[in-house]
Amino acid sequence: MYSLLKRLTIPDSSYVDPGSSLDKQWLVKNSGTCNWNDSYSLRMLEGDSLGATSPQPIVPARGGVEATIRILFTAPTEPGNYYSKWKAYDADGQPFGDFFEIVINVPSK
Repeated sequence: MYSLLKRLTIPDSSYVDPGSSLDKQWLVKNSGTCNWNDSYSLRMLEGDSLGATSPQPIVPARGGVEATIRILFTAPTEPGNYYSKWKAYDADGQPFGDFFEIVINVPSK
């Protein structure tokens, strides 16, 4: 399990430039008893991939420790509202915790 402590970058519904690189980060605390290692991952659930591949590695974190979850996205070049929803998966492929989401607006030129 984990606790979402703070969205560090790119507030929901942010306006972003078409085609821009987006470094979305969330501060979480590994509130479970398992240590996250390289067999843990983030997988896209729904929405637009925004150029990110799924699965994504999850940062290793021991139980009780804070960690920054990070996904690099690319804004679409077409105007519109976009979102991408992701979930953490453990070493056995089981989902855990709440989802991670980015919500952006690409304005018309």
